[in-house]
Amino acid sequence: IGAQLRGADEPGAAREAACCPAAWRRRGKVAARAVAELATSRRVTLSAIFLVLMCAANVLEEFLYTQLPGFDFYWSLAGLELLVFASASLWRARRSEPRILTRPAAPVSLYAVTGGSMALSQSLGKVANKYVNFTISTVFKCAKVIPTMLLGVVALGRTYSAEEVASALSMSASATFFALGAAEVDVSFNTLGVLYNTLYLVFQSAQVVLQDYALRDYAASVDESMLYSNFFGFAVVAAVVLATGELAAAALYFAHRSPVAILVVLTRTFLFYLAVTAYSTIIKESGGVAAVLVGIFRKIATVLLSSLIYPKNYSHLYPAGAACLLLALACELKAGLNKARAKKLLPFSALPSKTSSNDVPHWRGGDAEPGTVDDKPPAPNRP
Repeated sequence: IGAQLRGADEPGAAREAACCPAAWRRRGKVAARAVAELATSRRVTLSAIFLVLMCAANVLEEFLYTQLPGFDFYWSLAGLELLVFASASLWRARRSEPRILTRPAAPVSLYAVTGGSMALSQSLGKVANKYVNFTISTVFKCAKVIPTMLLGVVALGRTYSAEEVASALSMSASATFFALGAAEVDVSFNTLGVLYNTLYLVFQSAQVVLQDYALRDYAASVDESMLYSNFFGFAVVAAVVLATGELAAAALYFAHRSPVAILVVLTRTFLFYLAVTAYSTIIKESGGVAAVLVGIFRKIATVLLSSLIYPKNYSHLYPAGAACLLLALACELKAGLNKARAKKLLPFSALPSKTSSNDVPHWRGGDAEPGTVDDKPPAPNRP
C-alpha cells in the first residue's frame, strides 16, 4: 500500500504520470480502503477495549482515593489485585499448562523474591496516593524506566538505544516538574508521596528485572511467571494486612458503607484484570510496537481524564511537565518503530503478514502499569 501511494510500483515513464489527478484519486481510494480495513481490524478493536477498560479502572481507583472519606486500605486493595491475578493464572495453568504446577522452569526461590518485590511495589505505589494526587503518581509510575534500565545494564548486561535513554530521561524530568508544581499549589501534597513513589520505582524495577531473568534465562512461560509471582506477592501482602489489622479495619469500614463502595472496589479490580488480559492479547497478536503505541495513548488518556474528572490546582510548572511527557512518549514511539524496522514488522499493518514465534514478545504480567514488553526471544532452558 505504501508503494502504491508513492507511485513506486509504476516503472519508467509511467512514474512521471504519478502526479496527475487520476493517480491521486486512485491513491485516495487505496488509502480509504486501508483505513477502513484498519478501523475494523481485530487489533484496533482490542486496543480500543484496552484503553476503555484501563481508563475506567483508573477513574474508579481515583474515586476510591478522593471520594470515599477515611479510605486508608491501600495494602488491602493491592492484595485483592494480586489474589485475582494469581487465581486467574492458576485457572489458566490447570487448563493449558499443568506442568508448571509441579515442575516450574525457573527456581521457586526466584519467584519468591519477585513476588516480594511485586507486593512492595504494588502496595507502596498505592500508599503514595494518600500523600500526592493521582496524576502525580501516574507520571511517577511512567518514570520507572530509568531504574529498570540501570538494573538491566548492571545485573543482566542489557543494552538500550539512544531513543530509549532519551525517553527515560524525559519521563523523569516530567515527573520532577509535576511533583514540584504540586508542591507549590496542592495543600495536600506531602513529600512522603514522593518517597513512596520512589520506593515503588525501585521495587517495580527489581520486579521487572527478575521477571526478565526468569523469562529469558530459564525460558519460563508467561503463565508460570504470573502464577508464582502473584501468589508469593499475595502471600506477602496478606501477612502485612493481617499483622497490622488493616484487613479487619477494611472489613468494618465497608460493612458500614453503602454497597456501592464495595461494588466500586470489585468493579475496578475486575476491569483492571480485563484490561491487562486485552493488553497481553495485543502483544501476542500484534507485537511489541503495537503495545508501545497503545501504551502511549493509555498514558496520555489517564493523565487527561484524571485532570478533567478530578480537577487539580494549576501550577506554571505543569506545562513543562506535560511537554517532557510528550517528548518522552515521542522518543518511546521512535524506539518502537526502530525495533519494528529492524525486524521488518509494521504496527497495525493493513497487509497480511506471517510472524514467527520469535517475533512475538513476552509480556511480564502482574505489572500495575501494563506495558513491560520483552521483544527478544527467550534463551533455551538451562541444563
